[in-house]
Amino acid sequence: MQLIVSTTALKNKYGTTSQQILELIQALGPVTDVSGLTASKIQAQIAKLPAAEVVCLVGGYDIVPAFRRKNPTSHLSGDDDASIPTDAPYGGAPGVVEDEYAPARVVSRIPDSADKNAAEFLRILGCQKSAAVTKTPAKTYEEAANEFKGAAGYVHKFVRVNGAPPSLSPPWLITNPNPVPLLTGGGRVHILLHGANFAPEWSSLFGRSTSDPKGVYPEALSAPTIGKCSLTGSVVTFSSCYAAMLDGAGGRTSANQVALACLTSGAKVVVCSTRSNWIQTRAPYSGLGPGLVARFWKKLATKGTTAGEAFVSAKQAFLKSGLAGDPGDHPYILKTVLQAQLYGHPEATL
Repeated sequence: MQLIVSTTALKNKYGTTSQQILELIQALGPVTDVSGLTASKIQAQIAKLPAAEVVCLVGGYDIVPAFRRKNPTSHLSGDDDASIPTDAPYGGAPGVVEDEYAPARVVSRIPDSADKNAAEFLRILGCQKSAAVTKTPAKTYEEAANEFKGAAGYVHKFVRVNGAPPSLSPPWLITNPNPVPLLTGGGRVHILLHGANFAPEWSSLFGRSTSDPKGVYPEALSAPTIGKCSLTGSVVTFSSCYAAMLDGAGGRTSANQVALACLTSGAKVVVCSTRSNWIQTRAPYSGLGPGLVARFWKKLATKGTTAGEAFVSAKQAFLKSGLAGDPGDHPYILKTVLQAQLYGHPEATL
């Protein structure tokens, strides 16, 4: 695994503590210093590596920039995402646009907070150092907005074969609405709640029932709540809007960003999307965001398969299947794969 980091940006952000941070990064594998390089030039550097080389970007967008691509569904009703921040092009061949959506190279990111919290970043890196050999706890936690019951049930079949169905939100639909004891110790976690891209709502995820009045979204789970849980060794997937979002006014931290909160709490892998996620509300529920996540879980269940391998396989299969279908669905398929991100250790397994 090759670690991609800007040592200059690291020093500028963390000062004297940057050396300690860099030592933990080096403990994960060999480091390629991309100080002063643009995203395109970093992509060119990565392209020189052997095709099978796994790549892990380290730090947020202020350390290693993301690419920004036009949203394939921005012209369609109900989607106001103008552009999509994405790490996917880092796995593709420079200049080959078709290669950016589901590249063959494994690319992940271990992000840090925007608030220069060195202690927190050190904690995340410490967890990631042992992630590849940390056993995934058997306990499972799944929560979904009630209006996404069908899609959550579809993913559930791949998260765990047996067991209780996902907890449905709004919170009053859950027998025990306090997620901390339920989520703590969860090894396999899937969340299908609504997310937001504006403050202060972006620190929370929301449930909703089809019977609720228009615009009513009760808070169901938040980054601070996740921060109270122990997720050591967990694999977490979000079929929620903006769950991978690292940009935005004021900066994203573990206190207002759910993926960062999961990593800070010990998760070894988080799969999520940087922008709004399309969800099917009619059978067979196998398309769009949940369809991609279900493929990830199905592949990850194969013994010895790493998170990076499962992620690449899921995106490629999802894209191939989707583009073979209704042309009207193609923009949604392309957005789904372009914005899907893998955070954490790409060589971790279940």
